[in-house]
Amino acid sequence: MPYSITISFNQNYIHALVEGSNTITNVAQYLSDIQKAVVEHRCTTVLIEDHLAGSGLDTFDLFEIIRTQARYARDHKMRIAYVDLDKDHHRTTVAFAENLANILGVNVKVFSTADDAKEWLVPA
Repeated sequence: MPYSITISFNQNYIHALVEGSNTITNVAQYLSDIQKAVVEHRCTTVLIEDHLAGSGLDTFDLFEIIRTQARYARDHKMRIAYVDLDKDHHRTTVAFAENLANILGVNVKVFSTADDAKEWLVPA
């Protein structure tokens, strides 16, 4: 099943809402779509609400996605708040992805709600 992405910009951050099937192809493609929005809006602060259904990606797939995407995020000094809206995904896997991205120099933090993520992205 393909995915859909809705990207909006509110002058403080890019907001990406992703829905569809949780596949490595869909994740790679939505990250590419977000990179295009970063260029278009000249904004490196991003909120991702991921509502991809299905079992979470395995550790190897996560490693490959993060390894291939980390350089762009790091080099462009992106600040990324990530919310996994699928309650069936294992929190330890999400934590692994966050830790790996941080080790590779990506400023990303995982949140359980979009409100918490927005507070971190745009502090008062």
